[in-house]
Amino acid sequence: MLNSHVSKDFVDREEIEKLVTMNRAFKLLRERQRRNIKKYPEIESLTRKIREVRERCVGDRELLNEAVENFERRGFDVHLADDKDGAIRLILELIGDERLLVKSKSNVAKEIGLREELEKKGIEVVETDVGDRIIQLLSEDASHPTGPAVHLSVEMIAKKLSNHFNTEITPSAEKIVEFLREDIKRRVEKANIGITGANALTKEGAVVIIHNEGNIYEVMQRPKRWIILTGIDKIYPSLEDAISAMKIQSFFATGEILPSFVEIVSGCAKTADIEKKLVKSGDPEKISLILLDNGRSKIADSEFREILYCLGCGNCVANCPAHSVYGSRFAGGRFALVDALRGNRDALKLCLSCRKCRKNCPMEIDIPRMISDLREGNELFNFLLSHARWLNERLKVELLKIILSSKLAKDY
Repeated sequence: MLNSHVSKDFVDREEIEKLVTMNRAFKLLRERQRRNIKKYPEIESLTRKIREVRERCVGDRELLNEAVENFERRGFDVHLADDKDGAIRLILELIGDERLLVKSKSNVAKEIGLREELEKKGIEVVETDVGDRIIQLLSEDASHPTGPAVHLSVEMIAKKLSNHFNTEITPSAEKIVEFLREDIKRRVEKANIGITGANALTKEGAVVIIHNEGNIYEVMQRPKRWIILTGIDKIYPSLEDAISAMKIQSFFATGEILPSFVEIVSGCAKTADIEKKLVKSGDPEKISLILLDNGRSKIADSEFREILYCLGCGNCVANCPAHSVYGSRFAGGRFALVDALRGNRDALKLCLSCRKCRKNCPMEIDIPRMISDLREGNELFNFLLSHARWLNERLKVELLKIILSSKLAKDY
């Protein structure tokens, strides 16, 4: 119980615990990056190379058309979606009468609220990534693009999942993962359709997906259809470029240059072992690729095109001091900027203009400049006001930590 002199509106114990846990996780990530950067001296040259590639490729309609042609030639069922409604309509058509589907982590799916929209139609959507499954079951907001549940402590997850499943779950990371993987496995086995995102596409007609849990392999092997939903900005001229980009994304997302799994798919399973005749030999029956615009073409032709160079590593979020105290109220870095471009400019008043997002972005995207262009009012006034708000919020956090005197708080 909090001190009776502290208003309930002043602080929220659970929210502070989430912030403490999230910042502890981000600190571990930064320490791992600093420790491992010496092992991967090629990171610097790779980032320069891929920045140049992104500058050339973003908004290149000829590259997009060539990629679509090659994907179709390789047997992919390719669809172009102009916006959120178009993408959801296409997916509903593709899944037909199916009432259960499984999906893996996808920032594009989150962008259009895919799971929520399908659930409104009575379709059960099962997240197969452990972090996303936790977020789904506990109705939480994601705190990081590649680590959505890093703001939740082991104890908090175990307690809430125990209540959800009405069974005692040991507060151990290993036990929680074991329990959720078994639950996910049972549901995956019943699903005929799987949906994934894609980290990159290539002009030659290949999909590149990186993951650590192995769940994507299960999702893409559903017998009826595998649906890939991604943005038109994810296309690279070659597989070599795509792999280089994935190395960068992996390092800045996890501190390791290689994930556990790299999937490169350029068509359905087939064999030519009998008289060199191509015969389909495995699941799924069909692979559908949905390429979403949703404002990307417009952004590519604007002063904000640089935002499309993003690889989605989330390093800007992990180093954002505003996100560290506001949590879900300020998405941080590139993600706060994208929210603003889609209409939610009010949150930009929380940005500190500290430029840490650019400093920690492997693509050196000038997010602060673009936020400044979008934010209304005098920049000096915005700077002073945002810092005053941040300091006030930070003091609230520190005060509650003293009141709680918890071990978690001491680790903050």
